[in-house]
Amino acid sequence: MSQIYDYTILGAGAVGSVFGGLLTQAGFRVQLVNRSAETGKAIAENGLRLDLSKGDVVCHPDAVQPQDAAPARFVMAFTKTHQTEAALLSIRDAMRPGTVFVTLQNGLGNAELVAQVTGSAQVLHGVTMLPATLLAPGHVRSHGSSQTWIGPVRIQDLPLAQTVHDDLRRAGFDMVLADDPAGRIWQKACFNVALNGVCALAMGSPGLIQATDGLQDQAHALADEAIAVAVAEGAVVDSSAVHKLIDFACAEHTYHKPSMLQDIEAGRLTEVDTLNGHVVARAAVHRLDVPLNKLILTLIKARQDAPVFWQGAPTSH
Repeated sequence: MSQIYDYTILGAGAVGSVFGGLLTQAGFRVQLVNRSAETGKAIAENGLRLDLSKGDVVCHPDAVQPQDAAPARFVMAFTKTHQTEAALLSIRDAMRPGTVFVTLQNGLGNAELVAQVTGSAQVLHGVTMLPATLLAPGHVRSHGSSQTWIGPVRIQDLPLAQTVHDDLRRAGFDMVLADDPAGRIWQKACFNVALNGVCALAMGSPGLIQATDGLQDQAHALADEAIAVAVAEGAVVDSSAVHKLIDFACAEHTYHKPSMLQDIEAGRLTEVDTLNGHVVARAAVHRLDVPLNKLILTLIKARQDAPVFWQGAPTSH
């Protein structure tokens, strides 16, 4: 019988690799599951290299493709949100009936999707502000301090959330246990809603937003629409903190490329459906007007479709 891991990291990108690597360093049995055979090969040959503020770390989690996944106590999802369903289905049969699923992904509605796909009621959710950049397969940089919030979807699962919280603290993460982390999830999403789509469409950065007359005001207006929806959903969001973070990013992250811009540049699908798209969908339920978020959602979808559209253009003679 195959061993039972403590943690499966589903999606061994930048953030997932940091979580999996530091859990391994702390003595937990960890498997990184990623579609890329190149990632597994690099980690098997050289270990997982993490360039951290406190120094470089090389750790040795198992790295496998989905078809080789083994059972685990906890599965932590770090895939892009549009990849969540396929990723979970690819390992679902390998998990035990008591496996607990955890999502710290960007965007909104992730816990509901995880529960729906896995059929599990034991779902934990939260949000991390961990900065991380994938430099190469098996090589990640993460500099700067950050916090991670985690909590249960069902209050009776608070002890499970406590276990993950404690394990991650042991691994060196700055953790906060929340009875209901929905407010923090919405708070980060409101920030991302304000900046990510604008940067992707402008092919720019928060610094460009600040440098463009009137654009930073539009970013704040996007956040205000999202905050209104969050309040209608019953989430407690510190709106002042969201707006301060927008201004901080515009002033200090001059040339930072948000993930949505990176996806557009690489010709990948973005996470707009779980950011601006989720805001638009929930706004409709609460009969709220969110015209700026509708515009960003529509334009990003058009931008994603543009390469295929132009492939159908008639050849000039």
